[in-house]
Amino acid sequence: MAFEHLFLAAAKVVVLLLGMTIAALAFLAYRRSGERLMLGLSVGFALMAIGSFLEGVLFEILSWDLMTVRFIESVFVFAGLGTIALLLRPRKVRG
Repeated sequence: MAFEHLFLAAAKVVVLLLGMTIAALAFLAYRRSGERLMLGLSVGFALMAIGSFLEGVLFEILSWDLMTVRFIESVFVFAGLGTIALLLRPRKVRG
């Protein structure tokens, strides 16, 4: 059983590192280009990565119940995907 918890913790850390790497790359692209879309992608991926990691911390370290931590993770994922979706929505072309 301990190996499963270690594997889950490692997976959460990998998700956090990859998500924050993508967020950092998007932020660097925003700094270079000034495109708001890149800033939104950065925020969206950061929220999703943090939510996933936070779920693991709250469950494994602080022993919160599974339903609560999954709800919290879902809120972060919803906020991240919502941020990205708002920025990717079609807009009217000003002419």
